[in-house]
Amino acid sequence: MNPPPTPLAVLLNPRVQTVRAAREVGARTLMVGPDLTAPGMSRVLAEADQVLEADWRSYRRLTAALSHLAGARQTAVFGFERATALAAARANFALRLPGSSPLSVAVLSDALALRERVNELTGASVRFEACERERLPKAACQVGFPCTVRPRGATSADDAVLLRGVIDAEVVADRLPGGEVIVEEYLDGPRVLVEAHSHHGTHTVVATTPPLPTGGSGPRERVRRVGARADGGSTKGLGDLGDDVAPAVHRLVADTLDAADYAFGPSLTTIALTAHGPRLVASGPCTVPDSTLPAVSVAALLELRTPAHRAQAS
Repeated sequence: MNPPPTPLAVLLNPRVQTVRAAREVGARTLMVGPDLTAPGMSRVLAEADQVLEADWRSYRRLTAALSHLAGARQTAVFGFERATALAAARANFALRLPGSSPLSVAVLSDALALRERVNELTGASVRFEACERERLPKAACQVGFPCTVRPRGATSADDAVLLRGVIDAEVVADRLPGGEVIVEEYLDGPRVLVEAHSHHGTHTVVATTPPLPTGGSGPRERVRRVGARADGGSTKGLGDLGDDVAPAVHRLVADTLDAADYAFGPSLTTIALTAHGPRLVASGPCTVPDSTLPAVSVAALLELRTPAHRAQAS
């Protein structure tokens, strides 16, 4: 009798650390990239069990390239950056593989759609307006100064520009590229980055950063909180967040992910600790470069025990 096939993690443009993590939890790895000869790819290729050159940025090309995996057991497509996460969700849906729905990943990746849902479904609302660049000064006056503006397609809260008055809005409007922008009230307070993992709609905080001043920069030392429920369960040992703040932060993270109907995979959420309580700055279905979440996600979605044996190349 032939042994059952090793569970397969299909990784879209992964980092070397991601490939290693997937193998260490017991998965065979298939690395997919649009150009396997691109600079920096050789190290990733050397780590992967199999490689496939396919343009994951094209939904049809990716699903066609992976069509032989349709309905396969203990197989899933993974992307741990915003763009690859959405591509992976679409591929999993088309191929009848496990993972979050493409709609939920798209909502979590879209600042406007996510803000609308969080405002509607939680008590942590933030004033905002969406408009074309030309209407920025008027929208900023409606939101109130100070406020921030960022292109709708911005992938990070760091892309936001602070506006202190109408003159600022007029100057920035002339400099921004054309298209829709999002104007939001300025959230004054320290920022906290929260990494969480979702499985069957249950959200677990994996790591947090100590609070940094608004606009703070530089490397952040994360505080590992493996197993802390994002619904505000256990708060012991939460470092600089404190027992009085941590439950509200975790609740807002869980509410944000629930608002997007995000059921499976990693997320990275930025929270502002304002005088009125925690408020959502941004969130996305992605990880920080040195995150442990890829290993957790692969093991959970492929139903592996972790830690497990190192998968052998086929």
